[in-house]
Amino acid sequence: MPIQTTNSSGAFVQLGATRDGLDPYLDAARRRGLQTLLVETPAYLSWRQQLGRRPFDLEVPVEHPAQPEEVQHALESLGVKVTLLLAGFERYVDCSFALAPILEDSPRQRWPYGAFSPLDKWGQREALAHACPDVLQPRHVSFELGSPAAAETLTRVGFPLVAKPSNGGGGLGVFLVENAEQRDRALRALSTLSNYDGARFERVLLEEFIEGREHSIQGLAHDGRALILTTCEKLITRESAPGTPELRGFREAGHIATHGDRAAPALRALTQACLDATGYREGPFHVDVLQNPRGAFFVEMGFRLSGGGLVGLVERATGIKWAELVFETHLGERTPTLPPPREGPGACVGQVTCASEDELREGEALREKGVTVEVLRLAAGGPAAEASASPRAQTLASDKLRHTGFRGRIVVSGTTLDEVRHHLQGCIAARLGG
Repeated sequence: MPIQTTNSSGAFVQLGATRDGLDPYLDAARRRGLQTLLVETPAYLSWRQQLGRRPFDLEVPVEHPAQPEEVQHALESLGVKVTLLLAGFERYVDCSFALAPILEDSPRQRWPYGAFSPLDKWGQREALAHACPDVLQPRHVSFELGSPAAAETLTRVGFPLVAKPSNGGGGLGVFLVENAEQRDRALRALSTLSNYDGARFERVLLEEFIEGREHSIQGLAHDGRALILTTCEKLITRESAPGTPELRGFREAGHIATHGDRAAPALRALTQACLDATGYREGPFHVDVLQNPRGAFFVEMGFRLSGGGLVGLVERATGIKWAELVFETHLGERTPTLPPPREGPGACVGQVTCASEDELREGEALREKGVTVEVLRLAAGGPAAEASASPRAQTLASDKLRHTGFRGRIVVSGTTLDEVRHHLQGCIAARLGG
């Protein structure tokens, strides 16, 4: 039976829940009077309720949200008129782009660009190497997990290297490998690790490990042109990989954002090259890069809003709501623009995600030193305990590895990037030194 909408404007469908507790698309949809629907696995919807997340008007359980057929059947059985369908989580980006042209009745379906198919990490590297060979990339190889041909490629990238799934996200299954023994151990771990909906990984990427400072670029593509909202310097910790303590992995502990107008010309050129190479014409994106004296190296690209609380950081750094720009662009409301950067206090803003009360107290202590700081405590909780072999436990296995155990965030504003970095590094000094 068709659901009863509250108005004639139609519905907004979000495919996949955010993992950082922010729901910017929910706010943007409600400001327009749209019915709001969230499609997720039954297991994650239950966990989300335990965490006290804000409810959508309708939360639609689908066993495999990465499968377009299942999601399409669920939505069509509701009889809802879809105005806009967007991904809220990395795992479901492919499905969202596959279904939007089929289900949406919105201005973007009248754009002349045709359907967009997002590329995985391997596909991005290949497309960029072909279209923009001058863009720096780490040496890399890719192969199917368990493939007999894999042995022939293992020696093409020297040590140290990084092993990761080609279609992973959120740092899941990313290992720092120092030697052949660790490489083989990482490949065994990837062969048993599940993606966020419980599906198995099929392809692995081995790439040269490059020392340098990592950055992330948040932006919006409009008519094929890149509007850079912010550039974020990352604070990265190297720690025992969750679920595989004999290996080390990476975690993005924090970010320091500066206004996009301050982006260096090299980063602007790299960002536009990514859009050109992948054919991405309209919508939100982020690009991860690594910089050292040799230049800026492309790492990977995402075709969605960033997670990890970066939506809030973009708003603090620029005064604009990233999700609002996405809605305005997709619905044809106006051409996206960026206000000029602020000077002085507040020109840079950064945050770290804290793993302990001690780290949160370090943030609170900054106030006594006159630092502009905000301490945000996250809701406690996690998936209910149950047999590890149950279907629900398998579906949530990767979420339990990557999205539990955090106590809150510390947000610091300052005049310069160095100032903000100094304060944030002091709050998580023990982890950064690990």
